[in-house]
Amino acid sequence: MQKESCNYKEYFHPGQRARVELAVEGDGVFKDGAVVTAVDEDRIDLRLSRDILPEGTLLHYDAPLVVRVGVSGNGYRCRGIILDHLPGDALQVRFTSQVMSEDLREYFRLNTDIPVTLFNVTAGTAEESGSGGLRIASEGNLPRIVNISGGGLRTETEMAMTVEDIIYATFHLPLPEPKVIPVVTQVVHSEVVERQEGTCVGAGLRFMHINERDRDAIVRFVCNEEIRRIRERRKEFFSLPDQ
Repeated sequence: MQKESCNYKEYFHPGQRARVELAVEGDGVFKDGAVVTAVDEDRIDLRLSRDILPEGTLLHYDAPLVVRVGVSGNGYRCRGIILDHLPGDALQVRFTSQVMSEDLREYFRLNTDIPVTLFNVTAGTAEESGSGGLRIASEGNLPRIVNISGGGLRTETEMAMTVEDIIYATFHLPLPEPKVIPVVTQVVHSEVVERQEGTCVGAGLRFMHINERDRDAIVRFVCNEEIRRIRERRKEFFSLPDQ
C-alpha cells in the first residue's frame, strides 16, 4: 500500500531540536535528543546528542524509530525507519507515516501505588493484581500504577508491552468515595525495571480516551494528595527536637 503524501518540511527543518525514540532489543525503547540537520521530501538527517548508545540499540537499515518535535507550541511525531547510521552518530531516516499531532498540556505528576487491571488490546493479553479470571501477576503488588497525572500513567507489571500498543486500564482512584476510572491508553515507552522483589516491566501510558470528568477527578486527586504530603512533611519538620 502506498504511503499518503505529506509535506514534512512544514514540521521539520534544519537546526531544529528533536526527540528520537530508538528501538532496543527485547521490545525496549531508548530516548535521546537530536538536532535536525537536513530535510528532503520524506527523508530527514539527524545528529544524536549522545556519542555512546545503550547496548542493543537497533541502528541497522530498516530499524524503526519515532521522531518528535515542537512547532509554535504544538507537538508533532512521525514514525520512520533508519536508512543509514553514519560516523558521529548521524542518522539518515525515511518517514513512513503521516505527521501526528500531540497534546503538549502539562500536568502535575504524583508518585503513588494503585492496583490496576490491564488489558493489552494489541497483543490480546491481560493482567490484574486480584481475582476475576484474568492472569494474576506472581508478585502480589503487581500490576500497579506508580505515577499518575491528568495526561497518563506509569505502570509496573509482568505483562509485556511494546511502544504504541493499545492498553485498556481500569483502577480505583483512592478518593473518600473511591471512583472507578476506565481509560484507553497507548504505550509511549517501555523498559525492564529491576526491583529488590524482582524484575518487572515499567511502561508510560498516554491517555487516548478518557471521560473528562474522570480526568478532572485525577487532577484534583493529584493536587490534593500533593498538598496533603507537603503539610505532613511540614508537621514532621516542626516536630523535630531542637539540637
